[in-house]
This record gives sequence, C-alpha cells and structure tokens, in this order.
Amino acid sequence: MTRLGIAACFAMVLTASLLGEPLPNRVKSHGIALSGTVTSVDEARKSFAVRNSAGKDTRLVWTNATTVTGGKVTAGANVTLRYLDKDGKHIATSIVIGEPAVARTATPAARIEGLKD
Repeated sequence: MTRLGIAACFAMVLTASLLGEPLPNRVKSHGIALSGTVTSVDEARKSFAVRNSAGKDTRLVWTNATTVTGGKVTAGANVTLRYLDKDGKHIATSIVIGEPAVARTATPAARIEGLKD
C-alpha cells in the first residue's frame, strides 16, 4: 500500500469516528450544580426540596449512592449539590452541607506587602 493509500484509509477512519456517536453532553455526564437552602425533607420518600437564590424550589431525591458531607440534610441547611435527571426525577449524586467555599485570592497589595518582609 502506498503512503497516499494509508493516509486515505486513516482519513476515512478518522471521519467515520467523528461522525459516528455524538459526544456525551457534559451536563448529563457530570451532573447539574445547585446551591440553596433546604426547605423541606421527607425521610420516608428520600426526598427534599432546595430553594435557590432566585427563589425557585427544586424537588430532589437521594439514593444509597448519594454522598453527603458536612452533616445531615435538614430543613434550613445551606447545601451545594450535584444531581442527574433520570426517569423524570432529579437524583442527587453529591450533597455538601454548609456554606459554599469561596475561593480566596490574595490582592496585589497583599502580595506586595508579603514581599517586603
């Protein structure tokens, strides 16, 4: 096979792979982020509602695979979570109880002051 033939075969395989199965949607593969305050909890149904900063309530459920850190899901708790949509339900995959961590960056003045020492 000539180099031109090899290059043509490679181009066809590459094109076929790119046109085949579409890439998964990142939202579906990594989940949807949500932060807010828990407004209600139903232990029997393994469900809870979260009100975001815009005032919209979202009803979610949890499973045995849901990871919860920072305490227990209770009404009034501030939460940051990720969830997936499956079978018409919002299924929480991870829940962090407490205020979201704010990235701390040094201001230029603080960096300059640190250099003077």
